[in-house]
Amino acid sequence: MIYDLHVYINPHAEEGEIYEYDTYARMLHMDLVGFVIHYTPTMPEKLLKNFRDILSTFSIRTLAGLEIHYPPKKFPKGFDYYLLHFSNIAIEADMLKRYHEVIIAHPFAYGAKINEDILPILKGRKIGVEFNSSHYNDKFRWFYEKCKEYGINVTFGSDAHTPQEMGEGFEKGKEFITPLENLEVLRRKDYE
Repeated sequence: MIYDLHVYINPHAEEGEIYEYDTYARMLHMDLVGFVIHYTPTMPEKLLKNFRDILSTFSIRTLAGLEIHYPPKKFPKGFDYYLLHFSNIAIEADMLKRYHEVIIAHPFAYGAKINEDILPILKGRKIGVEFNSSHYNDKFRWFYEKCKEYGINVTFGSDAHTPQEMGEGFEKGKEFITPLENLEVLRRKDYE
């Protein structure tokens, strides 16, 4: 099953532009697309509702996610998953002990660092790690191999900002990516 949990959509775009995502996902034979927006605590609830409402009109299977910068002030309710964005920091086990069922977005990008000693906490708290094809480099292969060895969910995200970029790089990470039906890090479970 091909899925992508890191696709951006502009809820203010014109209707035709928004529905290009639906068309391209069907053309690419994607089983599910997770759309995200960058969340800030000052974001109006109406914008979040509009975002979810737009996704409910698509013919493809969709999930609604938020990308939230660490440390999050809150996790708004009503979303299917949350991507934690770390910048210029070494991600340590103590930082993650209060979270569960979240996904660490692009773990080696934006100055973030992550190492092997964090794997037991990821497994125990059902915290996934994203294989982000826009930020992947073969020097990180060891980490994804270890995640697979530990049984940690590795989700796929293209970081697409256009419909044409959805799913790019899925094949590159396929050996590490957890199949959609085995994902434990999503809050909504009706995606099977």
